[in-house]
Amino acid sequence: MSLPGTAQYDVRERGAVGDGDELDTEPIQRALDECAETGGTVHVPPGEYRTEPLRVGDDTTLHLDAGATLQFERDFAAFPSVESRWEGWDQVGFHPCLWVADAENVAVTGRGTIDGNGDYWWDFYHMPESEYPEGLRERLAEFDDRNGKSDDVSSFTLRPPLFQISGSENVTVSGVTLRNSPFWNTHVVYSENVTLHDVNVENPADAPNGDGIDIDSSRFVRVSDTYINAGDDAICIKSGKNAEGREVGRPAAQITVTNCTVEAGHGGVVIGSEMSGDVRDVTVTNCTFTDTDRGVRIKTQRDRGGVVEDLCFDTIVMRRVACPFVINGYYFTDIDSDPLPVDDGTPLVRNVHFHNVTAREVSYAGFLAGLPEQPFEGISFSDVRIDATRPLDATDHRPAMADNYEASHTFFAKSLADVTFTDVEIRTPESPGLAFEEVDSVSIDGLRFRGDAPSPAVTVSDVGETRIRGCAASSPTQAFLRASGSETERVSLCGNHGEFEAHVDIDESADVTLEQS
Repeated sequence: MSLPGTAQYDVRERGAVGDGDELDTEPIQRALDECAETGGTVHVPPGEYRTEPLRVGDDTTLHLDAGATLQFERDFAAFPSVESRWEGWDQVGFHPCLWVADAENVAVTGRGTIDGNGDYWWDFYHMPESEYPEGLRERLAEFDDRNGKSDDVSSFTLRPPLFQISGSENVTVSGVTLRNSPFWNTHVVYSENVTLHDVNVENPADAPNGDGIDIDSSRFVRVSDTYINAGDDAICIKSGKNAEGREVGRPAAQITVTNCTVEAGHGGVVIGSEMSGDVRDVTVTNCTFTDTDRGVRIKTQRDRGGVVEDLCFDTIVMRRVACPFVINGYYFTDIDSDPLPVDDGTPLVRNVHFHNVTAREVSYAGFLAGLPEQPFEGISFSDVRIDATRPLDATDHRPAMADNYEASHTFFAKSLADVTFTDVEIRTPESPGLAFEEVDSVSIDGLRFRGDAPSPAVTVSDVGETRIRGCAASSPTQAFLRASGSETERVSLCGNHGEFEAHVDIDESADVTLEQS
């Protein structure tokens, strides 16, 4: 008898055929169930295994050899109804293709492939209900009745994720390729101590809700040396939505992402928009984002509530990204709005730091927008290079999904408590490089603004205090800073090159105290 943790369970020995025609669900699930009783390894040799949804239990290593593919069934009726979380709410939906649920000490390893046959499900996204296959409308009606939810979440989002780790602890995923997910590709929810290393995550660009990796109300999660080509956000961090998310109150926290390569997606690393249970203590280092709609993207809106805090993004290279930096408090809402009372539904973003970032061939230099009733705070950029000379019409995407904003190459910031730029270079074909509106405090040290229209480099409107240090005007006659607005109060100049006071243009609408040292 094998000792616990050493037993081997070969799915072929239990009757799996692996010819792509025979349905192999029963022998594979039997091997997984037997393994969960004693611990050990379920071995999947080379072959194409057509299967219905599978569940992995305790103390199990599921090992897929190179050349082995789990090919999930193209039949919604084969997917039972289960309770899980979809887009920030606990709901009933279709069983994940591969599910690690309420388990400990699990590994999914090898060089094999897990394929969700997502195109079967994606067709439903575009299909009129009148053309649904028999029984699908009834299943979706069942979900609506049992869930009782009404929001932007509709039944099509209850398609199964390809791979979900739910309510589990000590889970490692390495080597495998996860592709063609019906919904999100890899979803880590309500789990702890999860490692994803050297994984390939692949969804085509037209995969609806085709996120790469979603880390949802989970702690101690590590993603490293992973390749992602996603149909939506590549790596996304979430923690529940609105009142329910706040009531559940499980943050996404202690998360590291390192040495990852993102080839395509709506965002390289994304926070939200479901962040009502808080997101904190996130570090992203040594990554490349290419051809993503946005680079680092934080998105929220009124009624989400929650706090996003203590995030560090270090040593990142972006290329052909529409907008490299997005912090958006107006996700799918109007940016031109009056302050509202602060309550539990008012979100806050604070202490977000970007260091050693290079962004080339981008259209929009950046977009930061807090809320007038709750300015976002503690945002900093240091040693950052932005080349925002890519034509605006090179992309169909705005810098952020916020309404009533006229986009330009400029780095735009609004409704912040404080923001700092240190040793930042911005190149745009238009002026200004940086534009601030309704910000309490702006600090700029060593800004280099380059482009065809170099004046002014910076505009401030209704900014309480502006500090300019270590900067140089591009020419003896042009303004570096233009200030306007009745709330603009103080401009401090220190350690700049030349008589910098001559390069500050103060509009008559501003009553500014100008200090130079």
